[in-house]
Amino acid sequence: MFLARSHRQRADAALFRTIVDQFVARPLHPSADIDQFEKLASGFIELLDSDCVADCALDLCRHPETPASVIARLLEKGGEATRIAFEFAPTIHAEVLRATAEHGPVELATAIARRATLERRVVSMLASRGESEVLCALAANRRAHLGQATRRALVQAGRDDLRLARILLDRDDLALDVEPLFLAAAKSERSQIVVEASAKVLAASAPENASRPAMSTAAEIEACAIARDADALIGVLAEALDCRKARVRAILADAGGEALALALLALGASEDAAIRIFLGADRTTQDVERVRSLVALMRSTPPRAAQRLVAAMTGSVRQDKDARRAALAEGGSTQPLAKARSPGRKRRERELGAKVG
Repeated sequence: MFLARSHRQRADAALFRTIVDQFVARPLHPSADIDQFEKLASGFIELLDSDCVADCALDLCRHPETPASVIARLLEKGGEATRIAFEFAPTIHAEVLRATAEHGPVELATAIARRATLERRVVSMLASRGESEVLCALAANRRAHLGQATRRALVQAGRDDLRLARILLDRDDLALDVEPLFLAAAKSERSQIVVEASAKVLAASAPENASRPAMSTAAEIEACAIARDADALIGVLAEALDCRKARVRAILADAGGEALALALLALGASEDAAIRIFLGADRTTQDVERVRSLVALMRSTPPRAAQRLVAAMTGSVRQDKDARRAALAEGGSTQPLAKARSPGRKRRERELGAKVG
C-alpha cells in the first residue's frame, strides 16, 4: 500500500513538472489554455506536498501569465513553496504582504525582505523586527529603497549583530553613519572612521573638556584587568561607560583592541594604565606591536572623538527604541525623523563627558 502510494505521488509530481514546463516554455497562451492550466495546476498544488510544489514554484512565479489563483495557492501551501512565492511572486495583496512582514514567521519575513519591489510601509515594518535574518536580508537588498529612519534602525541593530554590520559597511551605495558599526569594520576602515570622527570634533571648535575619571574608577578598571577578572571588568566598564554589559563584552572580545583603546581614552585613562589594561586583559598572548599600535591610536585621537565613537558603539536602550519608532513612523509621516536622530547621540556624548569630568 505504502509503495503504491509513494509511486503514485512520484508520478503526480512528474506530471505536474511536465505541465508546468510546457506552460512556462511559451511566453503567451490563449485564454482557454490559461483557464485549463489554472484548473490543473491548482489541483496538483492541493494534491502534492510542499516540497514537490516548491520544485515548480519559482517557474510559476516568474511567468507573466501564471493565473493569480495559482499564486494564491502557492502562498497558502506552506513550507518552501510559500517562501518562494513570498519572495518571487510578482504581486501579492498588500494587506497579506504587510501582515506577514510585521507578524509573520521569520522565514517568510526574510523572503519578503528580498523582494525586488517593496513599498515604504513594508520596509519600515521589516526594519522594526529584531530577527537577524530579516534585517540582514533587508540590508543586503540593493533594490529596496531604505529611507533615513530605516537606515538608522539597521545601523542601531548592527551594533549587536556583526554580520548585519558587515553587510551595511559593504553598502557603498548608502549614506550611513558608520560609527556605530566600528566593531565590524576592517582595520583600514577603522582608521578612516577615527580620522573622520576626529575631523568632525576638531571642526566643531568646542573646548576640549575631557578629563580623567575618578581615581577609584581608574583603579578598579586597572585592578580587574590585571587580575583577569573578566566579569568584574565588564561591570566596571559598563557602569563607567553607561552602557549594556553585552556591548562591553563585545569591546573586550574584539581582537584588534581599537575599541577598548578608544573606550579607555574616552574615560581619560593614562597611557600607563591603558598599557596595563591591554596586557592584563584576557588575551592569549601579549603582542607588543599590538599594544604599541593601540597606544599610538590613543595619542593621535582627540579625547572628544573617542567619546563620540564610544557613544556610537555602546549606545543606549532608549536610542534603540527611538530608532525603531522612527523606522515605523517612516512608513507614514517623516516628521518624527528630525527628533529621533542626532539628539540621542549628542545626549550620550554629553553624559559620557560629564562622567569623566
